[in-house]
Amino acid sequence: MEKGKVLEIVKKEVDILSEMMMIDATVEYSTEDGEDGFLVIKVVFDGEDLGYMIGNRGAHLQAFQYILSSMVKTQIRKETQEEEIKLAILVDVGGYRAQRNEKIERLALQKADDARILGEPVDLLPMSAGDRRTVHSALGKFDDIKTESFGEGRDRYVRITPLKEEEIGVKLEANEDASTEE
Repeated sequence: MEKGKVLEIVKKEVDILSEMMMIDATVEYSTEDGEDGFLVIKVVFDGEDLGYMIGNRGAHLQAFQYILSSMVKTQIRKETQEEEIKLAILVDVGGYRAQRNEKIERLALQKADDARILGEPVDLLPMSAGDRRTVHSALGKFDDIKTESFGEGRDRYVRITPLKEEEIGVKLEANEDASTEE
């Protein structure tokens, strides 16, 4: 299904939810191509007194995002008869998610530095799939560390592991043939 049609469905479902929840806010939409062929649609609400949409530690925001994603995917399945839909919908309210992602990225960078200094893996506290994705994305650009998720359900966490020089591909030039210097 083309981006324009998917975006039209998202807008329709957002309107339905907004009316049900009596949300008075401006809504901005954007699309981008994600990894593995996923279409990522960002829905950003902005306005006064929207804290109830965020909830305690983003719980309402997560629920709203889940419900919206389910509604959109159900509608797309009805129209296309496809079972697997490569679509991710990210909802933000008043910049909450953007600020949270920045904090998680800073934490991930600090813990990566800790892992490098200690020379051993550092485990982060359990976090949501979206937060783990933010950590993996923030640290994925570095060649000297790797990130992996461990655990099940609500106990799933990220382990940041420093790589040894051999694993990175660094060649040790200090061990060259000593006889050539004599």
